[in-house]
Amino acid sequence: MNPQLWLDSLAADGDRIAGIDPSSLDAPVPSCPGWTVRDAVVHTAGAHRWATMFLQAGPESKERFSPDVTDAPEGPAVLGWYADVVRALLDELRRHEPDAPARAFIGRTVAAFWMRRMAQEISIHRWDIQNALPGGAEPIAPAIAADGIGELTEIQIPLILGRKGAPEELAGKTLAVVATDTGDEWVLRLRVDGVDVLTGEDALAAADVTVRGTASALDLALWRRTPVDTVELRGDGAVLDGLLDVVVI
Repeated sequence: MNPQLWLDSLAADGDRIAGIDPSSLDAPVPSCPGWTVRDAVVHTAGAHRWATMFLQAGPESKERFSPDVTDAPEGPAVLGWYADVVRALLDELRRHEPDAPARAFIGRTVAAFWMRRMAQEISIHRWDIQNALPGGAEPIAPAIAADGIGELTEIQIPLILGRKGAPEELAGKTLAVVATDTGDEWVLRLRVDGVDVLTGEDALAAADVTVRGTASALDLALWRRTPVDTVELRGDGAVLDGLLDVVVI
C-alpha cells in the first residue's frame, strides 16, 4: 500500500475525531465497554504519542516508552488537545522516509511500520467513537480496511499467538477471509505458536471456516467491534471463535 494513503487516512480520521460534537464526550462507547468517548479520544492520543516517541528516539534506542496523557484537559478542550497530538504525530512521520530505519514494539523495523500501525489504530478508534454518536459510524475505507486485515494476519495475530499460544484443538485448522469489495483473500493455517499464510485456490477451498464480507465489515468483526454474524460464515465457526478468544485486541 502507498504510504501516502496511510498518512492521508490518518489525517482524515484525526480530523473526524477532533471535529466531533463536544457534547458527546461523556457518551458510552458500546464497542469498548467501560469507556466514554473522551476515554477513547485520550487513549488514541496516547497511541499517537507512543509512536511519536519511538520515532523521535531513533532506531538504536532501547527505551521502554509509556506515553503520558495526564495533560489531557477536561471538557471540550480535549478535542483541540487531541488535534495537536495527532498533528505532532503526522509531522514526525513526514520527517521519515518510509524505508528509513526505525524501532517499534516488534523490534527493528522501518518508519512505514508506524505509518501503517497508526493508520490502522485510528481507523478502528475513529469507528468506535463515531459508533457512540447519534449519527453512527462511517465504514472504514475499503483499501484501509483490507490493509488492516493484512496487518492482523501478518503481524498482530502471529505476534499474539507466539506470545500466548493457542489451544491444541486449533492447531492445523485453516481460516479463510474473503473481502467481497476489494477481492483480497487471506488463508491462515493455525499453529499453537503462530500461523502459516497459505496461498492458492486449493488452500481457499480447503479452509475449515471461511468468512466473507466487505473489507470494513471483516476488519471490524476480526477486531471484535461487531458480532461475527455481521459477516457471512461458512464451515466450522468454532475455529474462528477459538482464534478470536485468544487474539483479544
